[in-house]
Amino acid sequence: MTRFIYFLSVLSLLVVASAAVAGQQASEKEGLTLGATGPVSLRENIVVSGAYIRLGDLFTNAPSDKADTAVAYAPKPGRRASFDARWLYRVARAYGLQWRPLSADLNASVTRDSIIINRDEIEDVLMSALHQFDLPQNPQIQLSNRNLMLHVPSEIMPEVKIEDVTFNARSLRFAAIVAVGEQGANPLQRVRVTGQVIQMIDVPTLSRRIGKDDVIKEDDIRWVRMRADRTQRDIITNIDDLVGMAPKRHLRPERPVRASDIQHPVLVEKGSLVTIILKKPGMMLTSRGRALQNGADGETIRITNTNTSRTIEAIVVGSSTVTVLPTGINPQLAFNN
Repeated sequence: MTRFIYFLSVLSLLVVASAAVAGQQASEKEGLTLGATGPVSLRENIVVSGAYIRLGDLFTNAPSDKADTAVAYAPKPGRRASFDARWLYRVARAYGLQWRPLSADLNASVTRDSIIINRDEIEDVLMSALHQFDLPQNPQIQLSNRNLMLHVPSEIMPEVKIEDVTFNARSLRFAAIVAVGEQGANPLQRVRVTGQVIQMIDVPTLSRRIGKDDVIKEDDIRWVRMRADRTQRDIITNIDDLVGMAPKRHLRPERPVRASDIQHPVLVEKGSLVTIILKKPGMMLTSRGRALQNGADGETIRITNTNTSRTIEAIVVGSSTVTVLPTGINPQLAFNN
């Protein structure tokens, strides 16, 4: 019984070996080879860094002696190319890979890796080249193509140069040739760019919402940079003209503040009772009055003396406090019944 089981085991191994040999012979006859470490499969989304697409980029488990074989040109840096099922099958057959597409809609997408030269970097190089001209204060470049972006091969050390630049001092417009390539080598691409130089100014704005009863402090200021040609003439640009002032109405943050939006803080409100002070050499008189109008520090307002019912003009010197200056007309009369 034992010998019979052993005989069946040996027979099974022989059958499997024969089938493997037959399969290998059939593959060799058709010019096909199996993968080096397993079945061959397609990579559908591929990123390459060089100028060529290689067999190993397209297929997994490609034989080691064929994996580095170039089979197509790669797209330009940053671009994408698509290869359909028919083309992929022809490549697989040509290099003896045992692979066929399961669907006619199958394709492989190949993207060329790149180093991106963005707009900010281009503007920095342009600004350096434009400094040879008479530019306005605080200049900034604005390119006509705001989405400008250049792609260069990822395997090089890129360098951006300006080969030619012209500038119109009247219109502040410029044109230039931007050349991009490897350091010390000829440029790989040249692009003509146009744009305008604009003047920028720093403007103090509010960092929070300020109410009409608040006094603006230095901690409430946040600086923003704006185009000089888009600011109104009465926009406040000096922080000293803003700190210590009070809004006439609620002001929103990060918006330019106009001179007409603010005022000195009201120390005397219309209709409120105030203390009237008259100072003379060796004498100071006080009386009570009622304000006929709002008054900020240093402003002259009309006051009615509550004792005499006389109306006088007085200068606001503090909260609910005004003073009468001795002049040619005797202001002391306003203090007497």
